Amino acid sequence: MLGSTGSLISKGVIEGYEFRTLMINGFHVHDITVIGPISLSTRIPLYLETLRDALPPYYFCIVDNIAGFENTISYDDIRQLDRILIDHGIRKFFGATITKDMGYAKIVKLAQANMDEIGLEGMVIEAPDRAAAEAFIFEKLQQAAAERDGTA
Repeated sequence: MLGSTGSLISKGVIEGYEFRTLMINGFHVHDITVIGPISLSTRIPLYLETLRDALPPYYFCIVDNIAGFENTISYDDIRQLDRILIDHGIRKFFGATITKDMGYAKIVKLAQANMDEIGLEGMVIEAPDRAAAEAFIFEKLQQAAAERDGTA
């Protein structure tokens, strides 16, 4: 559904990830599929690559890890990644991760707590499937468009 509503801006493959960036309603949405273990050393290049096509102050993303690759992200890693976002002009971050990992709720809680602490607006969620992740992102895109257009 995501691809049918947007136009392709870029796509690529880097260690651990396949990604594409789509233009939807004047915003860029990063659609990322995990293809290997997740760590800070693989996340930083992904952030830097997708930030090249970001439209600050917004960053919208879906991360599909339904395959269940190991995620070794720590709270300190989250802080470092959020700092990269802020350093690149991102002030509003909306992300949905598709996962069946029962422990991922802890990562979401840590990520949201850090966002709140450093003043990065937005929300991160875990989603059980692509439909739920896309529904979340589309809702946030509509809110952002209303804010941008002065109809909020």
